[in-house]
Amino acid sequence: MNHAPQSTVVLPRRMEHLTADQRGYPVIATVERSPQGVNFGSINERRKLALATFDWCAVCGLPFADELRWQMVLQEGPLPVAVAGEAPVHEICALYAAQVCPFLFSPQARLGDEFRKGAVRDRVVRFVGFESTSTVFAYESGLQKGVHTLHFEHRGQADEFSYHSPGEIRERFADALAREKDLPVSDTERVLVRLFNRLDDKGEGDVVTGAALIAGAAFAKNVFKVQGLRAFAGKEYPAVAGLLLRGSEEEILAFSRKAEDEAFSVTGPWVLERAGALPVPLQQWRKRGEDMVPRSARAEPEGPGRNVPKNAACPCGSGRRARRCHPGGFRVS
Repeated sequence: MNHAPQSTVVLPRRMEHLTADQRGYPVIATVERSPQGVNFGSINERRKLALATFDWCAVCGLPFADELRWQMVLQEGPLPVAVAGEAPVHEICALYAAQVCPFLFSPQARLGDEFRKGAVRDRVVRFVGFESTSTVFAYESGLQKGVHTLHFEHRGQADEFSYHSPGEIRERFADALAREKDLPVSDTERVLVRLFNRLDDKGEGDVVTGAALIAGAAFAKNVFKVQGLRAFAGKEYPAVAGLLLRGSEEEILAFSRKAEDEAFSVTGPWVLERAGALPVPLQQWRKRGEDMVPRSARAEPEGPGRNVPKNAACPCGSGRRARRCHPGGFRVS
């Protein structure tokens, strides 16, 4: 059984921005790409790091917002917690992939990589929707000793669907298409999404990986041991991540204005606009970074702190919002 021709399956609106390959299939966010072409059989760990940092779907590369995180699972029964080596997707993207992806489409599909060659797809494919991604961590592969890959932990099972053949989910897909809504993407995030999903990156490989690191992923435990990330170790990423963690709003924006890298230039503004609502894994990494980056010694500002708008940057220069950093205000000298 062959996968369905792309032209016979309606493309969700949120996938329309993806570049199509020569056969007409959209190049999904998580796969390897280079000047030599696209490898749909290779999941890129550097790209998974960006997906985790910015809370993006592994298929369309757009934010989850308030939608569930869907994951293909092998376990049966209730799943209060699930861990997977692949990044989660939107429901509508999972339903689309189930009808187009050869491995998900055919009950006779076989894996072709060197470690699982000949393995057959489960007779019944099960997708589960979770309320949140609770953490993302580097895990040493059991197949390749010394090689770490990113794993995603999800909590709060809220929905699921399963199928043997795609015909069983077409009604659900039609309903998802009818309910599809536009996802909120700010101007700064739109730049990151564009850079992340482009194909013409001249072999630099995932130009948004560096942006993910300076946003706070550089503080994740063993991140530079993850496959494909050793090349980023020992460079400026942890130092810049420290600036985006400890710097004042003025310092962060000044760095962003001077940045020659387009992705770097919008990462600081993205962190500032998402202050207080960063993706949970990124919050955890930045929390870990607080013990790794020394706090700059700054004189306590003078003046009545209560006159500072509660959502403005705190005058102490911490980079946090005033209502969270010094809710009681400053003493008048």
